[in-house]
This record gives sequence, C-alpha cells and structure tokens, in this order.
Amino acid sequence: MGHYSWDTIGGTSSRWDTRGGTTEVGHQSFVIVFVMGFHHQNSLQSKLDQTAKISKSVFITIFSEECTSKDLWKVCNDYGTVIDVFIPNKRSKSRKRFAFVRFIKVSNLDRLVENLNTIWMGRFHLSANRARFDRPVVSPAPKQIPGIMSRPKYVQPNAIPKEKVSSPPYLLKPSLVIDDSCLVSRDLDNCVMGEVRQVTSINNMQVLLSNEGFHNTHIVYLGGLWVMIELNSPKAKANLLQHVGVASWFSHIGNAQLDFAAKERIVWVDIEGVPLNAWSHPTFKKIGSIWGEMVDLEEENDTLFARKRICIKTSHMENILESFKLIVKGKVFWVRAKELFTWVPSFKTVPVNEVSLDDESVKANDMDNIGAFD
Repeated sequence: MGHYSWDTIGGTSSRWDTRGGTTEVGHQSFVIVFVMGFHHQNSLQSKLDQTAKISKSVFITIFSEECTSKDLWKVCNDYGTVIDVFIPNKRSKSRKRFAFVRFIKVSNLDRLVENLNTIWMGRFHLSANRARFDRPVVSPAPKQIPGIMSRPKYVQPNAIPKEKVSSPPYLLKPSLVIDDSCLVSRDLDNCVMGEVRQVTSINNMQVLLSNEGFHNTHIVYLGGLWVMIELNSPKAKANLLQHVGVASWFSHIGNAQLDFAAKERIVWVDIEGVPLNAWSHPTFKKIGSIWGEMVDLEEENDTLFARKRICIKTSHMENILESFKLIVKGKVFWVRAKELFTWVPSFKTVPVNEVSLDDESVKANDMDNIGAFD
C-alpha cells in the first residue's frame, strides 16, 4: 500500500484511485490523494546514488558483433563482482562496439583492469580501461499529482554534509592498557637506530660497519627495515652519525627511542594453489604485491609444487590469511595465502684476523669501542 494524505477543497469529495480517475464518496470536503510512488521513487534514487558511490566502471571494447551483455557479464564476473553491463547502440570513433561494466567491492581498480585485459572471447582479445565517462544513471521523475504542490526541501545554510568514515577492522578491536609495572628501563645513550634502504643490508650490517672502521658494535633487529646499533661511547656514536658512508645505507638514522615500534613487518607467507604453468618468480612477486613487496623467495625445489614460501615487506596490521582467485589464460584457480612467522636476520660476523688497524682513524675509533662486549 501507499501513503494517503488528506486535503480540504471546495465541492464534492473525490478519492484518487490507483487506476487513475476519481471515485465519489459523498458530500464531504476532503480528497484522499493516493501518493504511492513518492517514497518508492526517493528510495530508488537513494539506492542508485549509493551504488554509484561504491562501484567502479570499466570501459570494455574489442568484442564480437554477436557478443551480448550477458556474455560480457559471464566472463567479467570471474574477475570481480559485476552488477551492471551496458552496451550502447552507437559505436566508437573507430566504429567498434564498446561497453561499460560496473563492479563493486573493488579494492584495486588498476589490478582489476590489468586482469580484464587478459580475457579472450573466441578470437577477440578484450581491451579494458578505466571509464572516463560513466554510464548515465536515469532516475525516474516523480509524478506530479494534480492539485498537490511539492514541498521544497529545506537546506540549512552553510551546512556541511556528513560523510561516513569506515574504520579499519583492527581499530574496532578492544585495546589493552598497561601500567608502569609493565615498563622496563633501558640505557640507550650510546645507541642509534635507523631504517636501511635495502633489506640485504641488515644481514651485512656488522661487515659494513667494520669496513668503515666501527668494530665491536652490537646490532639489534627492530622489525621491518629498522635496526639499532649499540656503541661503546658517546664519541663513537657521534662519529657514526656524522659518517657519510654509513648514512648512505639508511633512509633515516638518529638517536634510539624507547617508545619506538616499526610500522612495517617482514614476514614469511605460504602460498598454495598456483598451477604449474604459472609457477614462476614473476607470479609470486605479483602475489606478494597484494600485501606489500616481495623481498625474498624460498629456494627452488623440484620435488615440491604444492606450496611456495615467499617473504614480503608489508604494512598490514593483521595476520595474512586470505583466499583469492588467480586467473591464468581464462581459467580460474583458487589460491590460499597464510602468514607463518616474522623474518629473522642472520647477521654475518667479521673474523678477528680480518680487522685491520693500519689506519689511524680506525685505531682511534677502536679506543672508544674496545671492551664493549668483553
């Protein structure tokens, strides 16, 4: 049923029927106006607006004359959630057919477009691009009931529209508060911390420092690309912070801080479900790019193709545990990813007989560092 409203007019009373026209109901001074449709039309327009906000459109071309919107829907739905396919009657400037395919739940539009560009429909290789001009959404115009004037919508002057901001899932979880009884005191006066430019520098940090004349240093891994270097004296610390060669290994370097925690993580992830014809370094590198950057790959094993272990640098706060579609030459495979544990560096040590004390600057630095960890 719709909504009824009463209005007082002169003459006889009439009721608007759903079929149109009027029906006499007596000598009253009221009219029952059936306004079914107003609420429905407003609700429909609201849903259309909401869909336009959360969906992404892709421009598709190079497909056959016999291809229908249903055919495009079927092949594109393997790569995402399709909610609309529109093939206009007109042609492009090159006289080719084209279509607009609308997706929802799109986390990375560039990756979606890249995947759609791998589709073959018969002998036609689809071409996909971001839609520069979206398909126009035609909303039904509200019916004007004779004798009833529409009420203008009140808009508060200088009103700022409120936007809903969704919080990441990890922010919605309960927090743990600790008091001073859980805190520890550490002496970091002679320590520096820095973020290296390359992950390979972490394992070689002891050797690199020794080559620059900083011997007997203690290296601590802090997570991500961050390390802490402990020296024996304030003078040795100042020399290291001013050393141009050492600074070139780091994107950031400075005094150590007690309240520091790395925002990035380097973790090992198990990958299962990759087919044999896609079992390659570029494939696993692309899979690692879903969460960050692949920095290492498990050694090749000709007797094991059930899983592959990759090491990635990521800023994801939650553990990785996902399943996703991998499409190879139009065939869909389900791939499973599971985070295992944090990457742990293996610091290379410098043999004592390789330490050269010929340079006077090295000798001076060693006087500051000697006995640090005896």
